[in-house]
Amino acid sequence: MNVNIKTHHDVEKKKLLDNKIIFFFILLLFFVSTLVAYMYIRNDLDSLIASNLTIKSDNDQLQQKVIYLESEIIDLKKPGQIQKIAKEELGMVNSIPQADVIFVKKNK
Repeated sequence: MNVNIKTHHDVEKKKLLDNKIIFFFILLLFFVSTLVAYMYIRNDLDSLIASNLTIKSDNDQLQQKVIYLESEIIDLKKPGQIQKIAKEELGMVNSIPQADVIFVKKNK
């Protein structure tokens, strides 16, 4: 029983990288795919930076509002400030009843 078994030394292989056209195509494909991946990552990075700047701007505006509201609270905590605003801006009157004096003239 004589079986003809071929090993990898016996099989003639054409080396893929020996062909200049295929080597150039593989190199070009690698280069182009690297550039496309770089542009994709760069686009995502720019998008995240823009989103981060928008969020930071919103955060700064909210911090300014907090400072403004804290100063308003401090102003309203002053004694008599709420009564003053109620009288001047809302036209309200004091709820404590005041004695009214009526003068009556007698005719002689």
